[in-house]
Amino acid sequence: MKNDTEVTGDLAIFVADTETKIQGTGAHGRSDLARRGVVRLIALLALFVLPLAAPSIAQDAVVDCGNGFHCPKGNACLLEGYCAVVVDVVPGSVPSKTTPGFFCEPGFRESTVQPGKCIPGSYIECPDGLTCAPGYQCAPSGGCTGGPPPTGPMCGGGLRCAEGRICSSRNTCLNPEYFKDCGNGTICTKGAACELGGSGCVAVAPERTRQQPNSR
Repeated sequence: MKNDTEVTGDLAIFVADTETKIQGTGAHGRSDLARRGVVRLIALLALFVLPLAAPSIAQDAVVDCGNGFHCPKGNACLLEGYCAVVVDVVPGSVPSKTTPGFFCEPGFRESTVQPGKCIPGSYIECPDGLTCAPGYQCAPSGGCTGGPPPTGPMCGGGLRCAEGRICSSRNTCLNPEYFKDCGNGTICTKGAACELGGSGCVAVAPERTRQQPNSR
């Protein structure tokens, strides 16, 4: 794509060449003047229209992050001003043995009770489909029981977390070994990324680039 200077120069040549051809015909009447006027009008309109269209054309090849910045096409806009290439699955994921096209992210394994569902690798499964953290057991009536007394932080609603847990932006206990808090109520797995705008979690390649300001 040519820059504004090149476009302007091309238009000037276009006008000069056209006027030369018009003058070379030997006609010096009103039709000659009219044709010159039309050529100049077209050139002037192009000078104004092309610069306005250029930013729009450029933006078609990028992803607008909605914050005055953009990422390259095929990227996702992430929190903290970063971009990353969108992928089908998180790198390092393990394919399902029972469900074609289904993967479990690094650190997770497929449930044996509910195939097609991923659970943290160190958790135990209960017959009712719930999972319990290491040190806990499946309660006969459902849920988890046992384990060490909770010594972690106090989250919303008077809930004290187990040791090693943190309070999430949902006021729930979160295990940072497997999950990350996007800070806006969205909880993602450790391998996924937090998408800008609270739109959820996204699988991306590990490389990051900085978002670039939109052209004005």
